[in-house]
Amino acid sequence: MKKYTKTIFKEFKTGFGRFIAIMAIIALGVGFMIGLSQATPDMKTSMDKYFSSQNAYDVNVKSVYGLTDGDLEAIAELEYDGETMVESMYAYISSDAPISIELGTSKQTASARIRGVNFGTLTSENGVNNLTVEEGRLPENSNECVVQRENNNFKSIAVGSTVTITGEGTLGGDVYAQTAFTVVGIVSSPEYYYLDASEQTTIGTGVIGAVVYVDEAAYDLSANALFSALGVSYTDVDIILKGSDKYTVFTDNYSEYVTERSGGFATLGASRCESLNSMLAMFLGEDYTRAQWYSLDIVSSNVSYIGFEMNADKVTAIAGIFPVFFITVAALVALTSMTRMVEEERLQIGTLKALGYSNSRIVSKYMIYCCVASLIGCGLGMLLGFSIFPTVIWEAYKVLYYLPDLVLAFSPVYAIVVLAIALALTVGVTLYAARPMFVEKPSQMMMQKAPKAGKRILLERVPFVWKRLKFKHKATIRNIFRYKKNMFMTIISVMGCTALIFVGFALSNSISETIDLQFTEIEKFDVEVRYDAVEEGSELESLLLDNDYFTLYAEDGNVVFSDSNKSESVTLYGIYSDGVNGYIDIRDDDGNAIDLTGGGAAICKNYADEHGVEIGDTITYRATDGSECKVTITAIAENYFGGYLYVNGDYLAEAMGYTAPNACVIITGGGYDSTELSETLYSDSNVTSVTFKADTQAMYSGLDEIMGYIIALLVVCAGALAAIVLYNLVNINIDERRKEIATLKVLGYTKAEVAGYIYRESAVLTVVGTLLGLLLGWLLNNYAVYCISGGMAAFVAVSGVWSFIVSTALTLVFAAIVYAFMTIKLNRIDMADSLKSNE
Repeated sequence: MKKYTKTIFKEFKTGFGRFIAIMAIIALGVGFMIGLSQATPDMKTSMDKYFSSQNAYDVNVKSVYGLTDGDLEAIAELEYDGETMVESMYAYISSDAPISIELGTSKQTASARIRGVNFGTLTSENGVNNLTVEEGRLPENSNECVVQRENNNFKSIAVGSTVTITGEGTLGGDVYAQTAFTVVGIVSSPEYYYLDASEQTTIGTGVIGAVVYVDEAAYDLSANALFSALGVSYTDVDIILKGSDKYTVFTDNYSEYVTERSGGFATLGASRCESLNSMLAMFLGEDYTRAQWYSLDIVSSNVSYIGFEMNADKVTAIAGIFPVFFITVAALVALTSMTRMVEEERLQIGTLKALGYSNSRIVSKYMIYCCVASLIGCGLGMLLGFSIFPTVIWEAYKVLYYLPDLVLAFSPVYAIVVLAIALALTVGVTLYAARPMFVEKPSQMMMQKAPKAGKRILLERVPFVWKRLKFKHKATIRNIFRYKKNMFMTIISVMGCTALIFVGFALSNSISETIDLQFTEIEKFDVEVRYDAVEEGSELESLLLDNDYFTLYAEDGNVVFSDSNKSESVTLYGIYSDGVNGYIDIRDDDGNAIDLTGGGAAICKNYADEHGVEIGDTITYRATDGSECKVTITAIAENYFGGYLYVNGDYLAEAMGYTAPNACVIITGGGYDSTELSETLYSDSNVTSVTFKADTQAMYSGLDEIMGYIIALLVVCAGALAAIVLYNLVNINIDERRKEIATLKVLGYTKAEVAGYIYRESAVLTVVGTLLGLLLGWLLNNYAVYCISGGMAAFVAVSGVWSFIVSTALTLVFAAIVYAFMTIKLNRIDMADSLKSNE
């Protein structure tokens, strides 16, 4: 018994290469399966903890004419289902104004968001959107300030700089008690962590270039006659909803919880603004901006939140696709290895059976061998899956986001399930490989197994072709079909590896092609301008006279889907005349133009697919002021990014009372600098917003960049998988044919000729597996695109020629490297081995 135990330990030494192959393939499969599945939960948990520690807001309420203490009391008392909604809130003053930034002889300008806050309260437990000091300190008096850290749109402002408000802001120039501040710190906030976040404003270039936090004493709202008369104390209030802490951010449950409640603040605002509007009409006359509250929840209005959620969910979608292939290939490698191991030890097994050893005792050796490899592989795989893979993905996301420390989670249940699957797979393939010992008698197993009989293959029945083949080619073809198990294993394994590599590149190509399709073929305009009026001689009129444009009605709101009662943010376009397709190609899935001038409404296809909307269905459009109308869908328009609702102008006038255009989409032909054009347009007091298509496109291009890192990880893992599989199969092939290889050397074959004789078969099978892998990859890419598509971002499956070329080349390169490495073992086979048994 002790001697048999020694043979078990000896096997780990003699079959070390095989042991490493099984261990590595299981580690890779388990690591990849856990890593992709665990990455998104870890990412969301990390952000949830960060949001919680910073008391991130759920809803921001702002008002055109500010908020009074009475408004804040009404907000605090607002109920939902009989319970007050507000857990805590923080009110402050915010305005946008031009600033100059000076440090020594350096001077620059920017459009800034100036926030007047109480730093003591904001940084306490009662604050909302707490600030974190990244450099320097917080202000100690009213002539000091801190600034939001830089990103791709926020300027880099050094500590010690002087920030001066140089012009009238959005609240008027008389509200500032202090206009010059010394920067004493750089801070971060949970509001701004997306590096490409573009905060819009109605001054300067239309994009906020800095966020400056000053002491609330720097504002004096009482200096403004209107604000003083109304008793305005604040402009904004950030709210944390009661019960929102029970949900993890970036999940559907959290989104539903917040969006269901945020509308209540807009409704409250509409109620409180009724009497205010009557007062304003008396105070300001007929031509005045109506009082209105805006309820902006973090889920649908915060650029950083929307971008991160969209990108994080794509990892989850990928997680359900690829691990299956890794586990399948791992099973094949284990099966091949254990089958070869049993065949090598037929004589030993037969002897043990003759000595009275039971089948269970004999098979325990192989069980221990394979299970130990599996357990070590699982351990390494869990290390990869629960730590390294999520960390790599998290670091990739830092290309686009300022992120907190990653919170790595270990799921015991998930680990046990994966371990159970791996062990079940190991035990299963070992029992399958050992099945001959259960049926064959000891005397049969103690005899040398007869070599496989040569058989005529189909090609031999075609003399015209067969007779013209060289001997080495005939031998290669015969050997391919002689060792059918190796043939199928090689083809299947290479096919899986090629498919994974192909999907990596094809998925990246699909994303980039869809972005190009959306922002080139569907959205043909360059800039969208919203306005109150187009006055003669204005900057806007000058721009329209010099370029092609189309007028329409534009508004941002939400749509509520009747079947699910879920809502999505949407841009509403009212179409009053023909010709819109030259600027926005409103077309169906077949490319046919949708004509809305005769009536009806079209919703974007990505929303229709996500929520099961069909022609004839009714949805609810909810404007920012809380007003609603029912809309019957008469067409579904092709669209991939963002949400759009296109409505006939007459229909819109009847349902909502909107009777005139308030926006235009313009094709500039790229003849303008966006910064200069934006600044020029905003100098027109009638222009309310300027949006460049390129800015929107840049946000979605970030997804392509992040996916590029994830795809690179996929390709590396697939390459490692290919290398391990081919190494294992070639190693087994050489071991099985040692006597044959030695005989070739006796016959005078050179090293190159011997290598060609052996590798020619592997090369043919590798090519076949690669070609089949391209087909499988093409099918898998279609499925992957379907999985990663959702409401805010949908994609089309576009493989691209380069996906075929690069995936083929990489597979063949990986194979060539393995074959070159295994040539060392091939050259070590001695001619004396021709006299030895293959056993």
